[in-house]
Amino acid sequence: MPRRLSRPERWPTAQEAADRLRAARQTLYDWAATWEVQRRGPEPLRIGTRALRYRESDVDRCVKSRRREG
Repeated sequence: MPRRLSRPERWPTAQEAADRLRAARQTLYDWAATWEVQRRGPEPLRIGTRALRYRESDVDRCVKSRRREG
């Protein structure tokens, strides 16, 4: 019996992640620029030279932590 493959994790765009986090898109770009130092927000994944994507699980984690804070 063939093994069933799980669906690959979706990588939301910066705008989609910003909408879910209720933050400005520029905030995500600022976090991405300093992520190696401050580790704030979801881990940015670079696609090409400019495009930013995020792991769905990282965005979910940030949404949950922001709910606890606020």
